[in-house]
Amino acid sequence: ATSPSESKTSPRLSRASFLLGQILQFVSRSENKYKRMNSNERVRIVTSKDSRVKSEVHPVTKALLERFEEFDSMTEINKSFSLIPYSLVKPTHCDCRRPVLFSPTMLAKALIQKLLNSGGALEFNLCKPDIITKEEFFRRHSAETIIYSREKNPHTYECIFPANIEAVAAKNKYCLLELGIGCTKDLIKAKIYPIVLFIKVSEKNIKKFRKLLPKPELEEELLRTCRQNEKELEGLPCLYASLETDLWSSLEDLLRIIKDKVWEEQQKTIWVDEEQL
Repeated sequence: ATSPSESKTSPRLSRASFLLGQILQFVSRSENKYKRMNSNERVRIVTSKDSRVKSEVHPVTKALLERFEEFDSMTEINKSFSLIPYSLVKPTHCDCRRPVLFSPTMLAKALIQKLLNSGGALEFNLCKPDIITKEEFFRRHSAETIIYSREKNPHTYECIFPANIEAVAAKNKYCLLELGIGCTKDLIKAKIYPIVLFIKVSEKNIKKFRKLLPKPELEEELLRTCRQNEKELEGLPCLYASLETDLWSSLEDLLRIIKDKVWEEQQKTIWVDEEQL
């Protein structure tokens, strides 16, 4: 026989199961893809197990059951639910100054030069690479992390090791890197947590970047690079900071905003998605 309590809860659970099934169908048809949030958006930490929850109904489940009763159709569900994918992240704190990566990478070299020439040399510094022999490169490559490497000639390699970046932080300066954001994972694996700055470029504001390009005809290439880098941002194991174009009108404004943003990001807790490493 059905107990009084079961007779009261069964219709609710039955309806919840039906609506949940519709939501799952909605999710399966959704074109929403995983997207790494920037550091100004909220991050929610989700845990899969809670030892404190036993026979009682979980507060989240209870809230969902109550919410389900508001809907009469799939159309209402579609209008009322916003699918925002979250990932499990862990907080990390960094007392030393963090290195800075720029996206699109194509702007990095010019921005770094402008920053250092605009009185930023007291706060920022370039990362000086090591020049090593070919034999030493292959020996060290198998034994330690190499953040960046480039063959200078048949006999030597130009390399950036974690120690090169840490040497700048030891001077209490931000290490400016001309590298692509693809090195982010290697940096984090080496316990170095970069500040990633994404400078938005579009067809509407491309003319703002002419002073940062060696040739005007590179504008189309910059747009393509920006789109490619934007996709890379989605796979980062950490958050990034976006610099909106409506915040600056001149190169001087942009440099000031970069300095402000670097300081702001330095104060924040670092969230790392270890599954992306």
